[in-house]
Amino acid sequence: MTPKTKRFFAAAIALAGVATTSAATTAGSGDSPKPKAYLVSDAHLDTQWNWDIQTTIGEYVWNTINQNLFLLKKYPEYVFNFEGGVKYSWMKEYYPLQYEEMKKFIKDGRWHICGASWDATDAIVPSVESAIRNIMLGQQFYRSEFGVESTDIFLPDCFGFGWTLPTIAKHCGLIGFSSQKLGWRHLPFHGDKKYPYTVGLWKGVDGSQIMMAHGFNYGQRWEIEDLTANSSISGRIKESPLNVAFHYYGTGDIGGSPTMNSVDAVCRATHTDGPIEIISAESDRLFKDYLPYEKHPELPVHDGELLMDVHGTGCYTSQAAMKLYNRQNELLGDAAERAAVAASMIGAAEYPSSSLTESWRRFIFHQFHDDLTGTSIPRAYEFSWNDELLSLKQFAGIITSSVSAVADRLDTRAKGTPVVLFNALGHEATDLVEMDIDAPRAPRSVDVYNAQGRKVASQLISHSDGKARILVEATVPANGYTVYDVRLSGTARNSSVNQSANTIENSVYRLTLDSNGDITSLFDKANNKELVKPGKAIRLAIFTDNKSYDWPAWEILKPTIDATPVSINGDVNMTLVEDGPLRRTLCVDKRHGDSRFRQYIRLNEGALADRIDFFNEVDWKTQNALVKAEFPLDLDNEKATYDLGIGCVERGNNTPTAYEVYAQRWADLTDKNGRYGATIMNDCKYGWDKPDNNTLRLTLLHTPATSRGYTYQDRQDLGYHTFTYSLCGHNGRLQKAEANAKADLLNQRIKAFATTKHNGTLGKSFSPLSTDNSNVAVKALKLAENSNEYVVRVYETSGKEPQNASLTFAKNITAAYEADGTEKTIGETPFSGSTLKFTIKPNSIKTFKVRLADTPAEKGNHRILPLDFNKKCFSWNEMRSDADFASGYSYAAELIPSELTVGRVPFKLENSALLNGMSCHGDTLTLPAGHGCNKLHILAAAATDDRSLSCDFKIGKSSQTITIPSYTGFIGQWGHDGHTKGYLTDAEVAYTGTHRHSSSGDHPYEFTYMFKFDLDIPAGATRVILPDNGNAVIFAATLANEANTPVSPLAPLFRTSIKETGANGNARFEEEKENILRPEHIVAWSGFVNDSEHPTMLVDNDLTTKWCDVTGIPAYVDFDLGAETEIGSWKMVNAAIEHRSYITSSCLVQVRNTPQEEWRTIDYYTGNSRNIVAKTLHQPEKARYIRLNVIHPVQAPDGHVARVYEFALYRP
Repeated sequence: MTPKTKRFFAAAIALAGVATTSAATTAGSGDSPKPKAYLVSDAHLDTQWNWDIQTTIGEYVWNTINQNLFLLKKYPEYVFNFEGGVKYSWMKEYYPLQYEEMKKFIKDGRWHICGASWDATDAIVPSVESAIRNIMLGQQFYRSEFGVESTDIFLPDCFGFGWTLPTIAKHCGLIGFSSQKLGWRHLPFHGDKKYPYTVGLWKGVDGSQIMMAHGFNYGQRWEIEDLTANSSISGRIKESPLNVAFHYYGTGDIGGSPTMNSVDAVCRATHTDGPIEIISAESDRLFKDYLPYEKHPELPVHDGELLMDVHGTGCYTSQAAMKLYNRQNELLGDAAERAAVAASMIGAAEYPSSSLTESWRRFIFHQFHDDLTGTSIPRAYEFSWNDELLSLKQFAGIITSSVSAVADRLDTRAKGTPVVLFNALGHEATDLVEMDIDAPRAPRSVDVYNAQGRKVASQLISHSDGKARILVEATVPANGYTVYDVRLSGTARNSSVNQSANTIENSVYRLTLDSNGDITSLFDKANNKELVKPGKAIRLAIFTDNKSYDWPAWEILKPTIDATPVSINGDVNMTLVEDGPLRRTLCVDKRHGDSRFRQYIRLNEGALADRIDFFNEVDWKTQNALVKAEFPLDLDNEKATYDLGIGCVERGNNTPTAYEVYAQRWADLTDKNGRYGATIMNDCKYGWDKPDNNTLRLTLLHTPATSRGYTYQDRQDLGYHTFTYSLCGHNGRLQKAEANAKADLLNQRIKAFATTKHNGTLGKSFSPLSTDNSNVAVKALKLAENSNEYVVRVYETSGKEPQNASLTFAKNITAAYEADGTEKTIGETPFSGSTLKFTIKPNSIKTFKVRLADTPAEKGNHRILPLDFNKKCFSWNEMRSDADFASGYSYAAELIPSELTVGRVPFKLENSALLNGMSCHGDTLTLPAGHGCNKLHILAAAATDDRSLSCDFKIGKSSQTITIPSYTGFIGQWGHDGHTKGYLTDAEVAYTGTHRHSSSGDHPYEFTYMFKFDLDIPAGATRVILPDNGNAVIFAATLANEANTPVSPLAPLFRTSIKETGANGNARFEEEKENILRPEHIVAWSGFVNDSEHPTMLVDNDLTTKWCDVTGIPAYVDFDLGAETEIGSWKMVNAAIEHRSYITSSCLVQVRNTPQEEWRTIDYYTGNSRNIVAKTLHQPEKARYIRLNVIHPVQAPDGHVARVYEFALYRP
């Protein structure tokens, strides 16, 4: 228990004594307050956990709305509470009739919207800005759909709660918070209790307060009994000095409703005059009853964080790819908004509000506590990764198109190659920017000049594939842009370094490694300070016994990290790979078992000379292990400081109740004498521990040993990972604002874009917004959700004292308001000209809405090109079988807009016509006479289940080839060993539909896509000849005359951690492997209809032929490979081409090595609705004989006809 908590707890006990005495004194006069219980119904629904999102939508959301509508009609006193805007949106999308009925109960106050947010987010890993956005998106939805707002944070089942939560909630206009999860702590934290109180106030990191209630058991079921005399409720009431209890009841995890017995008992109790007053309560009723809080000094107060001790410690690290994607989406979404604001402010482009909101919603609901936390089943993460990668692609597209719009107004004239640099931080930033510049031959040298024409530091790194990779020290204004001039010269013979080395130094540090590749000396030359504790090493450390049997992904156990880790010391190789004026890099390769590690230790010069970067590539294949970056420093302090996103917290060395803790972006250990310290930052990690006064350890990968449950988690995170952590030494005490700024720059790097040379009215640089106080960070800059005002959010980052600051815009202000985090106006704010001045308290948040002098968006030179539609692609809910885009499926017409703008290009879709797609058969499109256009933009997709099409378009005398992906499936996946292959579709996604249709109904979360392609129109071209492939379908076409070539990124805008591409790139799915069942090795079968449906059709590589067996179940085909052969994965193509009801629901893949053995199942699927199933085995298997065993051949429960088009096995 912290000293603050002790003081408040003691005060609460004292107040309780006073209250009790007072009540006892007045009892005889009949004025004693009656014990009161607020019984709060809920059907907590995990968006994903032991099931995937399709199950949630198809079963659990339906159960929730259907059952509670029944109960609300039957019991007039019943009040139902339900959280999660995304789940309400699914009710609207899939169950519209019940949704409209539900809205009436919401209006009457009996179906209560609780929780405020878009989904019940994890309260640890998401950034502060994400938490605010989650609430804002939820409240915006509730206001527009229901005309109500939620007033509370409702998180029954999260794994710990950060000190920032009251600060965030208060800034968003919320008044209370409830949970029951603190009861899951293993040890008491507050006296003999696991929670500070049952009802009280919680003070946030900035001092703001909300009310907090402990809800006990959310799965509580009451029997048919008199709850006014219930001993359990009475006991709960006695836990509080306030003579009240707040108690959940209902169901947990799978939604649905409370039992009828529970509802009946509660409703009867509300009319019973018993010892306890029972209230069938809204989730915020208790909080409202105590407003205003300052008039209730009897309320106990907790000031500090509320973390778990054991349950949740693994959640800071599990599912590393999700945490990487989430962090990048938080950053890229922010950057996209800032880029779009600049383009909008100068009238260069419309602000893409709907696309931005869609992308934020898509990734942010995966911050749910069983998703981002890493605790769901592998199948669930296929949907999560796809959503994360979709949002990343969409944000990247918005950044590129917005930068292009601004670049059109910049003066990009240069002697060499002009480069536009974009800084998405709220302050001027200087960064080392990598960029790939077109260079047919390897250049001998590079010179780079800034916007003022002054030469800046630069370095040639490498040359390959006609690109020169260079490094430039660039300074870019706040939220802004600048143009640099890159000049390559000469021809180099050999620019590579690649020499063995174990030392490296720059102007600040000298670094020495031992034979293990661990850092035994890190000397700060400027301050004459050795950073490594004598006899120790900064290293990658591996704990080789990581048992976690009860809740593997959730928990890292203290015995694990109390053990002594070992160095990773197999096949160590150290090479100096960069040795230039801006950066020197030592590459350390090493191995532990089958896992391989490559670490680039980078010493920078210039503005980043005090920062050492450790960029890591890990091909992780080790089970029962935990990896940490260990920093044993020659510093001595029992306490370290940890970043919370806003504000920070000091924590001591590991204890039984706090041994694995979290931080957002950095942690700092400063010597207790205050003379020197080190800040350790990272770009996607959250777990830390501090075993002693000298050591900080950052947790990198967690793959637990399992036993009793969740055994699949023993392969958690096996695959390829990339991440960066950095160390900054500092002379003197920690300066928190400076640490925050450094961490911001590590995460939100300056972005570089290729452009063409032209004049521009903005000059060489442009900044839409700046602030004059380095202790005040601009953390959001966007257009308001429901107005034409710009939203600016600022955080105070020094934590010391109130700050006076000003915001200065590129244009004059016409109106300004202070708002809460949900963009709800609080009041007017004074301004003068283009500047707004304000004062902000330490560690607090302010949001402003500002209206600027209007500059209408410039209209592009576009015209719609009519198409000869010949295909029904879209079907309406009422006529789902009316269209057949592919294999009996169609796009959902109710989701498709009539107009769509993608990358500043408008398209018109025929969503109301019977024919709405053009299937390509070598047709000719005639361009309008005198069209004067140089670009043809199309929306297209392939009418295939998983194959992309390579298509040639002939325009004038030129031929241009594009690859059109399938209209459905996943856009990308992380490569999880034994589960999925990593890939990312290259094409730009223009439209995403969240379900598709077939004759049997909606198919939840089976996405449909349209892709945008840009084709050049040569001068004088009058026609376009389309490809001759009927599966290539075009939905819309737009002609454009574009004066300037759009910008293109000179480095990837986000990382995927996809192995096939190395550290920085993205990739397509690998080409099809050889099917080891070909030529056919069939030796037995259950039956077949005729020779054209013979089992050999399974392996003929022809998707128009099939094996069909009508003899009954099971239906099987046996193969003899001739010898034991290793199998790594398999694939099956079902019969959706005929009708989706013919898709095989359940089948087994079985093996044996002799005819005498029993068949052994090595993989299977059940409840399947996908036409193409591709799976990787948990581990490779060796077998000679193979059986495909179809045990449920159709979607209906009673079918018996097996139809399979292709079956393939692949080597590992």
